[in-house]
Amino acid sequence: MKRTLLCLTAFALLGACKKDPDTTKPDDPKPGDTGGAPGDTGGAVTPGVPQEPDPPAIAQARDQYILGNFDKAKEILEPLTADLKARQQLRASGLSAGWLALSVVEPVAENAKEPAEHAVAMGDQTADKEVQVIAKLALGAYQLGMDEDANAATNFEAAYKLQSDGPNAGLALVLYGEAKINMAFGGEDKDQLANPGELDSAASTFVKAQRTATAPGSELIAARALEGLASVANYKKNFKEACTQAEEALKIYAAKSAGQALVERIEAIKDAANCGKSPAAAKAPAK
Repeated sequence: MKRTLLCLTAFALLGACKKDPDTTKPDDPKPGDTGGAPGDTGGAVTPGVPQEPDPPAIAQARDQYILGNFDKAKEILEPLTADLKARQQLRASGLSAGWLALSVVEPVAENAKEPAEHAVAMGDQTADKEVQVIAKLALGAYQLGMDEDANAATNFEAAYKLQSDGPNAGLALVLYGEAKINMAFGGEDKDQLANPGELDSAASTFVKAQRTATAPGSELIAARALEGLASVANYKKNFKEACTQAEEALKIYAAKSAGQALVERIEAIKDAANCGKSPAAAKAPAK
């Protein structure tokens, strides 16, 4: 799985993280292939099905995902996605499935396969740019979880290029940077730095993500970019810089009451860089 998110402490002590041993590499999703889930239409749409406005719960779930409350996002999105698919709500089900895939990709990447594929199918059917962006993020997150780092990077970059000034542009860049970190360790021995230039590429991507995430409400995306910069600095053994960036990210997480999953990722970086415990971490609420 992702080195930047879950594996820093374990990597420093034990080696890289592994994907679930029971997972297998999937076939590439095809337009209209929704994965055969219960209630699926297989991409066939009954003519004349009225398309309703997006349910507010999709935006609520997105907020929970950005906060790092992945379980809360999943709790909202699983029944919502099933209902929207059953009622053939194309745009809404695509958005809901995409955010669901992003919310469930950790700790078992395979859980994101079916919703990511449905999001891709709905993006193809609707040609809706927002659905296509979320679908590329969802599919890329699944691929990243399955160690298909180059494919993931391609999807994240495509999502950003599709809507570089949209509300999810910063997230696309953050995820792209995470894929580039993984690619830095993409040699035969994944415990060893094989492509150090990818760390520089990741760092520049995280800086760009910071500059992109300037609108009100984007503070947590900016914090995730700082987290990425801390991760890069840690792998370059610039521990002072890693601690500085991690502490800045942690302050934002604490101020925004981010979920414990985000706080724990920062603490993993700080532990790997020997930064010590911070007051901000002590004040961060448990989720």
